[in-house]
Amino acid sequence: MNKDYSVLLENLLGRRYDEALRESIVSDAFHESEYSEVLKYALEAMEEIDPSYAYKTYHIAKRIQERLEKSFDATGVGVDFRYQGPIQTETHIVLYGGVELIILARTLDKKPWIKVENIATHVMQTLSGAGVFTKVDYSTKERIILQSSKPSCEVKILPAIWLDNPDFISTKREIDRGICEYNLDKKTRRKYLPFLNIARVNAKDQRCNGGLKKMIRLLSTLQRDANDPINLSNYEISSVLYAIPDKQLKFNPEYSLSLLGVVGAQLNRVLADRSYRETLISPSEKERVFGTRPHAPLELEKLKAEFDALVSDLNEELKQEKKTVYSDITY
Repeated sequence: MNKDYSVLLENLLGRRYDEALRESIVSDAFHESEYSEVLKYALEAMEEIDPSYAYKTYHIAKRIQERLEKSFDATGVGVDFRYQGPIQTETHIVLYGGVELIILARTLDKKPWIKVENIATHVMQTLSGAGVFTKVDYSTKERIILQSSKPSCEVKILPAIWLDNPDFISTKREIDRGICEYNLDKKTRRKYLPFLNIARVNAKDQRCNGGLKKMIRLLSTLQRDANDPINLSNYEISSVLYAIPDKQLKFNPEYSLSLLGVVGAQLNRVLADRSYRETLISPSEKERVFGTRPHAPLELEKLKAEFDALVSDLNEELKQEKKTVYSDITY
């Protein structure tokens, strides 16, 4: 075996630990099945977190939003609040977390990054002395990371600005509206359509009978458990898998591991074909996922290595039963 799956299962169970109940929240199949540790790790990693915890996470984020709304209103600064993050596509892999609160400036001017900086400063001033967070971190100068306790929950805050992009001007639908975020340290910006990205991932997953999100969760789990940090976002992982044709991603519960071959082939293609990687577009079809960014090949290579190690270990285990990942395996 390439990995110690007793340790990896402990990691997985730790991410799903409910402090109040003093137990990890996993699927019934996790307790009922007699599969080996490597099979349980792979299969449970694909499962959706109990939806009730998404509601609890939103409740935590909503309390933060309400506190900030009062603070911004008191200063007369007009902002809007929206949400994004893996919790919006049910691809989060922790019991509490995976949510990002976007704070958007309503009015535009010639120096929008100044508005973003002012929003970030106000958030830090409002929340740093609140006494309810164990962590308030803005070291990246892009996102503010909060860590609450009881329950322990990470909430990210993204200061940004609205965009009046052509599609939004034409349709007047917020799903078509873009936003612009800034990294004030690197002096870079990113324009994208988060709400259309989210909607299209959700729609494609329905067409794929859950296959898309299962594979996103699996790769996100491998990323989280890797010894060598893998610098890829949920958006980047989701976009790589979103590019796979619907028919190839259709999930059959009687063959729960059969999509691994398709995912492996896609990771190979993104790595080997530079032109394909650099022109790969987001679900919204309005943004290049990696473009020519130099970090992408190395980070994708690290993710592929983790994936290959898992598939190798699965096949080694299944070989004892004269099976492969394409055999009938239900969970």
